[in-house]
Amino acid sequence: MAVTREQVIDAYRLILGRDPESEAVVEGFLNVRDWQQLRDIFFGSQEFALKNGADGHHALPVGRYLDVREIDVDLRCSGKQLQQMFDRIGAEWKKFGETEPHWSVLVSDDFRQENLAENIERFYASGKPDIDIHLNFLRRSGLSTHFRRAMDFGCGVGRLSLALAAHADAVVGVDISPPHLALARERAGTVAAGNVTFEAIGSVDDLAGLGLFDLVISRIVLQHNPPPVMAAIYRRLLDALTPGGVAIVQMPTYIVGQRFAAESYLSSEQPAMEMNALSQDRIFEIIDAAGCVPVEIREDGAAGGNAISHTIAVQKRR
Repeated sequence: MAVTREQVIDAYRLILGRDPESEAVVEGFLNVRDWQQLRDIFFGSQEFALKNGADGHHALPVGRYLDVREIDVDLRCSGKQLQQMFDRIGAEWKKFGETEPHWSVLVSDDFRQENLAENIERFYASGKPDIDIHLNFLRRSGLSTHFRRAMDFGCGVGRLSLALAAHADAVVGVDISPPHLALARERAGTVAAGNVTFEAIGSVDDLAGLGLFDLVISRIVLQHNPPPVMAAIYRRLLDALTPGGVAIVQMPTYIVGQRFAAESYLSSEQPAMEMNALSQDRIFEIIDAAGCVPVEIREDGAAGGNAISHTIAVQKRR
């Protein structure tokens, strides 16, 4: 039996210690199978892990959702619809940038504006182990971990961009939210990160104008975009690789109860912080079309217990 609205709200209050962000977020959980599954989702969430002293790389059981037979996600959309979706996401993240920029990157009360002053150094320090985990994908395959030009896509306030600075001659942080980028630039000035710059984009196609990179990373970013936008961005990120360049990108590949069609999505209320997945078959198609080969694919816990998320490292053919 599916869960009720009251049970979802109770899960937020009892497990996460807060009320849900919006009614749309509550409705997103109403397709969960039962209370037990809802409980597992909340205890497996990144927010719960961060609030209880974990680093966000918590383990979830392997082998979940092997009984799923189909994924009801339609990636078809017009160019106009793609831009409309992109603009909607951009507007929501601009709001976050103006209100709770650091919390929107790492969802923990420690990083809300009223608590940020005492936790700002810990916020930025958390980028270093995340970057080290990214580079371990390359170390295990004997690939270089120093880069001429690196991109951090969805850089937000520069948490990973600045941590990446020690490993690249030049780092470009890219985001859709100018308020986030203003804070990233401010922080780069504070820590004298002279090899890090930041760029705003207003469309997927803007990525083509940023040049080529021998490393592209993105973590906890693509999942907040509709599936057609996820696919379009991932294509552009792989197109931006130099021969032999590598991309290490995290994204969910399955979410319980997810359904998507562009027309229905665009006619509905915009969620404040939506979660989406791009199925593995689509990901592999994009990798192949971009002239890339997989280096390593690892399941991670970045999207919580109601989803399967992967970090995917690929290399451009030389």
